[in-house]
Amino acid sequence: MDIKQQWNHFLSDATEEEKQVASLYLKSIERIRNGSNSTHIGALMEINSEFQEPDTLTMTIPNTELLQNSLDILHGGLTATLLDSAMGTLAFKLIPEDKAAVTTEMKVNYVAKGVGDHFTCVASVIHKGSKLLVMEGKVYRSDGALIAHATGSFFVIPKRN
Repeated sequence: MDIKQQWNHFLSDATEEEKQVASLYLKSIERIRNGSNSTHIGALMEINSEFQEPDTLTMTIPNTELLQNSLDILHGGLTATLLDSAMGTLAFKLIPEDKAAVTTEMKVNYVAKGVGDHFTCVASVIHKGSKLLVMEGKVYRSDGALIAHATGSFFVIPKRN
């Protein structure tokens, strides 16, 4: 079965919720195509980034069915992905252009359930060395309540050509 046949078969008996989730997948592909996001996970999560200060980055995502667990709250793994993405993006911005930053360790504390219209992650720098950066990230729900706090270490490596 080719992709057109798969798609038509899916649409013929899909529920409204399934169609909404499929629409989110299609929108994520468009976000990659139009340059809104550079990674598929960022596009799926609809991540929007904004540098606040030289050492602070904010990432915001909407709360969608795609991101929720079976309890209808933000999935913990996706909360961690948001934290890692924000801290890693900030780390990458702070190092020389010929270098990259990769996660070597991350500790997440979940302190409240992820409910609401959107989630905002604020990443900041704890330590910036030439070989290692230590970052902090906090995720807030739309009512301003903190839902998760993380620290992460990022190793500086040569960038791949």
